[in-house]
Amino acid sequence: MNPLTYSPRLVKALPPLDVCGRTLKVYGMFAEPDSSATLPEPEWLRQQAASVLSEPLQQGDHPVGFLILHYGTEGTYLLVSQWYDANMLKHWVRGSAVDAEGNSTVTPLVQRDLIACVWELEVIKFERDAWVNTVLAQGRLDRTSLDAYLDTTFSGWV
Repeated sequence: MNPLTYSPRLVKALPPLDVCGRTLKVYGMFAEPDSSATLPEPEWLRQQAASVLSEPLQQGDHPVGFLILHYGTEGTYLLVSQWYDANMLKHWVRGSAVDAEGNSTVTPLVQRDLIACVWELEVIKFERDAWVNTVLAQGRLDRTSLDAYLDTTFSGWV
């Protein structure tokens, strides 16, 4: 179990990924800031996100979202979020695991009803505000508003 304490965590915006017809903003989050130089290969991250977003875009899905790769104190977590039906967010959480061949992968959490920790919620809040300001407040979903959304990222401490 996690301790009832709070220590800020470093968040770094990374280059976006194109995954299964979607463009995802990418964030690395680090419980240990010294480990922030250790980032996965983009192709590995794309494969892990694709394992979550394996179905094609559905009616109402928007082709943008974000992911958080959180290097926490008790493990590594992948959160994938996709905007849906104007003002809603689809969201998946996975935890790190090692497969039979010794490769690192992500799998659904045992505790499937978890959505995020307090640090991840800060990035989700930032993304909510970015979506409101760049898309909803403009009243349109076109290339200009999507580019503005994708260009609005956060790096810093949460």
